[in-house]
Amino acid sequence: MFSDWPSELVPQQGWGDEAAISAFKDAIPWTVGRDFVAGTAKHLAGSLGLTKPGPPTKSKIIHDKQLQVLMPALGHGLSFPLSEIDILRDCVNVYCEWLSALLPNPKSSVPSPILNDPNHYARIIINHFYYLFVPRGAQGPDVINRQAVLCHRVLRTLQNIAQNSPYLSEDTWQTLLMFLLHINSALLSPPTVKEDAGEQLCERVLSVLFETWLLACARCFPPPPLWNALRESCQRWRHRAGLIEQWNRINFALTRKLICFMYGSSFPEISISEDDLNIIPTNMSKDCIAQVWYRILHIIGNPVDLSRHTVISKTPAFLKYAISSALVIEPSQHPCLQMLPSIFLTAMKGISGLVDAFLGVPNTSLDNLNQKGRQISPSSVSLSSESKDNAARLLANGRPKCNSILHLFGPWLFEAALINCNLQASPGSQHKSDAGGGASSGARRPVSGFGGEVAKKTTDAPASGDHSERLTNLMPQHFQGGRAEALGALCRIFCSKKTGEEILPVYLARFYIALHQGLRESDTAILSPHESSQPPTQRYSTKAGMCSETAASVLVNGVDLFRLDLQGVVSLVPSVLGVLECVLPEGELSTPLQLPVTLLRRAATHILLSILPLPLHFQGLQVKEIGNNSGERLALSHLRPQLVNLLTNALQVETDPSNTQMLLGGLLFCVQDAALCEVMDSISQHNFSTDRDHNIMSSGASDTVSSHGDYNSLLDEACEVLPEGGLGQMSATSFPSSSTTTTTHDSAHALFVRSIYLVCHRLISSWKSDVNVSLAGLELLSGLARLSIAEQDGLECKRAVKWLCDYIASQCYRPPRAHSKDLHSTIVAAFHCASVWLVAHPYLLQDKECLATVLEVVELGISGSKSQVKSSDAPRLKHEKELKPASMRVRDAAEALLSCVLSQVGTFPSVCGAESLSSLLDEMTLLRHCNTWGGSDQLTRDSAAQHFRYFVAQNSIMLALLEQPLGNHQVCTLPDPQPTVTALIRGPFGRVAWTMQLRHLPRHKSSAKLYTVNPGRPLPMNDVGIKHNVKPKYFPDSVERIPLCKADKSVPSLESVIMNEEKSTLEHEKLLQILDHQVIAFEENVQRQVERETSEYPDVETECVAPSLCHEFQTARLLLSHFGFLSLDALQESVESAVPSLVALDSSMAGFARDLEILDNTNNRTVDTAHVFYVQAGQTAPLDILSNVVSCSSVHPHFMEFLNGLGWTVNVHQHPGWTGHVSTAFSVTPQSQEGTIDSNHGGSGFSGKTHVLYWSDALSEMAFVVPAPSQGLTACHPSSSGNINTVGLVLDSYDKAVSGGGGGGSGSERSDSLPPCDADVEGSSSISSHASQTSYGQGSENRSRKFGRQTSAVACSDHKVYIVWLESFDDCYTFPALELLPETVTGLESSSWKDKEAMVYIIFIHALTNGLFRIRLQGQNAKLNMAGPLVDGQVVSRRVLGTLVRQTALNMCRRRRLESDSYQPPHVRRKLRIQEMVQKYRYEMNEPEFYTHLFTSPLC
Repeated sequence: MFSDWPSELVPQQGWGDEAAISAFKDAIPWTVGRDFVAGTAKHLAGSLGLTKPGPPTKSKIIHDKQLQVLMPALGHGLSFPLSEIDILRDCVNVYCEWLSALLPNPKSSVPSPILNDPNHYARIIINHFYYLFVPRGAQGPDVINRQAVLCHRVLRTLQNIAQNSPYLSEDTWQTLLMFLLHINSALLSPPTVKEDAGEQLCERVLSVLFETWLLACARCFPPPPLWNALRESCQRWRHRAGLIEQWNRINFALTRKLICFMYGSSFPEISISEDDLNIIPTNMSKDCIAQVWYRILHIIGNPVDLSRHTVISKTPAFLKYAISSALVIEPSQHPCLQMLPSIFLTAMKGISGLVDAFLGVPNTSLDNLNQKGRQISPSSVSLSSESKDNAARLLANGRPKCNSILHLFGPWLFEAALINCNLQASPGSQHKSDAGGGASSGARRPVSGFGGEVAKKTTDAPASGDHSERLTNLMPQHFQGGRAEALGALCRIFCSKKTGEEILPVYLARFYIALHQGLRESDTAILSPHESSQPPTQRYSTKAGMCSETAASVLVNGVDLFRLDLQGVVSLVPSVLGVLECVLPEGELSTPLQLPVTLLRRAATHILLSILPLPLHFQGLQVKEIGNNSGERLALSHLRPQLVNLLTNALQVETDPSNTQMLLGGLLFCVQDAALCEVMDSISQHNFSTDRDHNIMSSGASDTVSSHGDYNSLLDEACEVLPEGGLGQMSATSFPSSSTTTTTHDSAHALFVRSIYLVCHRLISSWKSDVNVSLAGLELLSGLARLSIAEQDGLECKRAVKWLCDYIASQCYRPPRAHSKDLHSTIVAAFHCASVWLVAHPYLLQDKECLATVLEVVELGISGSKSQVKSSDAPRLKHEKELKPASMRVRDAAEALLSCVLSQVGTFPSVCGAESLSSLLDEMTLLRHCNTWGGSDQLTRDSAAQHFRYFVAQNSIMLALLEQPLGNHQVCTLPDPQPTVTALIRGPFGRVAWTMQLRHLPRHKSSAKLYTVNPGRPLPMNDVGIKHNVKPKYFPDSVERIPLCKADKSVPSLESVIMNEEKSTLEHEKLLQILDHQVIAFEENVQRQVERETSEYPDVETECVAPSLCHEFQTARLLLSHFGFLSLDALQESVESAVPSLVALDSSMAGFARDLEILDNTNNRTVDTAHVFYVQAGQTAPLDILSNVVSCSSVHPHFMEFLNGLGWTVNVHQHPGWTGHVSTAFSVTPQSQEGTIDSNHGGSGFSGKTHVLYWSDALSEMAFVVPAPSQGLTACHPSSSGNINTVGLVLDSYDKAVSGGGGGGSGSERSDSLPPCDADVEGSSSISSHASQTSYGQGSENRSRKFGRQTSAVACSDHKVYIVWLESFDDCYTFPALELLPETVTGLESSSWKDKEAMVYIIFIHALTNGLFRIRLQGQNAKLNMAGPLVDGQVVSRRVLGTLVRQTALNMCRRRRLESDSYQPPHVRRKLRIQEMVQKYRYEMNEPEFYTHLFTSPLC
């Protein structure tokens, strides 16, 4: 920079007023001069008041001539040997006191001539001080300490004057700076030896030099010759460690100021000590700071020269030492140069710290550099298991571009990273000491590569006279630490690349070369040039169990290399793979100092996950290896078997839980990616070229029968990018095959089998004690169960289920002290995983052994023990066993598996589709189809319930029995209808509808008569003789002629009685009417009797005929009786339960229909919701984010493909399942509201207003909602933070709607319907995510009554799952997650949710330009963290993106439920609902009353 300026650093012999002092010494003898100087100094010092008590006396020196005599003497005294320490002290005290003339308040002992012209005499005094600092040769440590004390006094005085003097002239400033340069040169230029004064004063004189220099820059900027002198001097002191430490210290202080005014106060500041905060003068201008910063940065020349001892020793001082030494040696062989590796490492740490400062790495400081040694990538640190704040920004958003940082530090870093590497160099290149030409000279300078450890720093320098301590063993490997630091800094620079940022190709090329050379190093030997001819697998391999410092630095600091759009980065895959094979598969790994093995393996795992999709994504890509001039190219697809082997081998030896979970996520990705790739290849082989507009990404949603996703436009791109042959053309490796049906060792089937074996074995053997690893392994097995692999072997699936059952048994049988909530969480997850396997592979239950194994483990979960531990043991019956499950959670999970086996395996999905496990029929629907219903009256739930009989069996099964026949074809056409009953059975696992008939004949004989036809009577015989009709008389004829006596007249006549009382008259008339009816009936009877007597035989009334058929049935009573529910024991309370086995419910009570509706809306599957957002580059406003999905032109071309891969489209008005909002969930409106989706929408069609994306299996439901702006949102968005107040009000509005409606309302096709929520709430908030469904409508009378284990389902619903598509990856740090919470309300949140800190899980997706996708996970800070299969930082392919994102979101919600203390499974909540209804609506009857109630017909 100043090479054209002459240096003002004159030879040391001409400095310090040499002429005047020499004249004084030559004028008188030594002894006389000594006595004169001693007396003069003692006399002058005595008047200072320092040695004697009392104030200082006024100086009697009043003429300049007096000073011209005294000052040479005092200067001569400063050059005395250290044995005259008293004389030296007096001279120093006198001069230091006289220099106070430059201060605002000078001492009274200062002579008046000095007060009159302080700058002139100050320059003379400063020149004389030089002799005090001149080394006196080899001295004892005590003597050197005395000299150091005096030197410290002088330095303090000069520093005080420089800081506080207002009178310093420009000449005095330059004299002061030249003095500091000369004393530093005198002390620091010679080589370091024992008992060296320079070593003791090094730090102090350098700190005073730099601090005073900074003061001069603020007050009197040094001219270019002085800057040139400083640069040349510093380059002569580079063998001193103190110089580099002070250089780093000043650089950090200046950089802190520079960054503050360049990037603002929001940019992360460098952390420096309190003493260093005041180094930079407050009055220094910004331009001055920038100038000084750049000049100080280059003041030591090229820092890489510190690795070249021949360059460092090429100074006059080293040459002088070599000539004057008793043992003449080369200057480059001085023992003090053994410190160069440590000095070089310190310099590289300083530059690395400056790089971090410009990148905005938080907490950058020199203390951190010195404590932790080598810098570690911030991204690696944030992904450690100890990190608590995942959302913290790792790099500043306003950081400079990579090119700008590389312009500053690139030449040094590239040169340091390529030290001694075997690269071809241009001839004639020379080393330049000025760093200004570093960029050009660095490219031409030969570089070298090292391996080995940094030499240990010694406290004592070796003696120069000892020939055995000459520098004979300083090798390039000793500088490996500094080289690793440079490589780490380069990795951090390139990994800080922003989305869309361009890096110059020349920097990329040099960076790849440096990484290639750093990765191929080993700790034992330097690689030779002939290694370029070796095979790739041997060329990059290192010693097993060893990792060089350079390779470790690249791994730890370059975890993001393959996650960025770095052009040509795939050329590094062979080099990186060799190092990964050294680090990951080794159980005993030797790492460089100060680097934990776990962190190194984690970094290697991250890189492995980043390159896993490359072989299948770039199947036809041929990579030219760096440094290989043979022209050979390596196909990336050939590396896939090696990658898979590396992944599985790493899983076998990994012990860290976080690393293991990451590897499990990568393993599932490999299997799924291979399976879908084979499917795509098979489709392309069948020439489906006509279906060009289908999407392969949406195939991820087709893992259930109801999925409407299919393969679309990715096939076009696949045909263009991927060559024919696909996986089948990959080379075979040592990958073991587990099945004879596999044709390639890396096929999807082979990976499937190998993954099952590996994960199941590790689960049972070593992972069972770690809850997070166990859950990750079970999640992987669940993902494998859903895969559709053509060559899938049933035997392998059977083994997987068998191992799952063994895992459950081993966990249950662990000792009591090992049982905990975490252990039971793993058992619950294992039961769920077994359910997934059985539903996906129903043929497994056809195997008797598999079925017995599953039922045994179900029995173990429910009862706590097995009936038959060994096959030879006699089974224990149920009543012989003690019911003691491991926990209630385990029992509930086992019951869920049993229900799944009995009702879902082989039957899912039903005719209702995957959207509903329950029947869509309810009371109103059934009643509308009855023959007796006219359809004229308005039918409500309350009125419909009156037609049903309600019973509860076993306190868990509700039976709704309809005794009226349905209006089907059979009842209408048959002349003799069968006894029919329709039953709605509501249980813990759903609602089903059954129609049953009592039959005595098979269906083909049902039309035949059930009795024999009467054959008729024979003809009567008329010759029966004469019939005499004689009428008997009961009284004689004379009875009427007997006269009445007086006694007969004592009884009054009827007429007299009737006429006396009006009441009697009325009664008499009624009696006459009755008599008239009886007389008429009697006469008719007599008439029929006469007619029958006169008629011929046979008599119809007396003839014996078959009875007519009964058409009126009490079918409910018959059904219950036939099923054995009506026994006396079933109607009585037992010891085990206070509720009889069968109870009747009163459906006429108020609220019954409402509670029945609530029961139907308590879903029998877990329901979850995820919200999908699209963020354009730089967006932070919620309204802008929501507006992106309105049009497809504003989203990424693959965004819609990704949405289709999450699930299939459903209409919320006709969808019986979960829709993401309580106002539309579980209801089918009678009026058809189709609602069309705009074909040009960008995702807003799935906002939940008319359609959503839906996915379900037999155990879970999930809705994916894409919130879009609404009118209400637009109006109130400026105060969107206030919208959070509406959260939690949905439940209150729902309760009011239900209670106000009285359980009635318009009919629907299904009872699973909820009244619409408040319009204001619905308008101001969109649809939300939650983890578990709550229970609604508890009345005030019910809230005070709790039964069984208490429920708090809302506790698990107060969290959200976001899926965010990013155009710029840096936007993940500014995503307004909390501001979007008002747009994610479902109505399932608790009323206090708005007062809590919301738990938000976010899956960020960033599309890379190479067609892959980068994943970032945020919010997994809970105990059960890291839900898979996606891993933070993972790179995935387009084929499996939708599937993996959906599985990760689902697993996040499941882990949240496992972590909750109050969560209850759906079937438990339904069971508790039924029990609550029993307590509220039960008929309190004894056995006779119950039987009487059975004979009472319901409302007709």
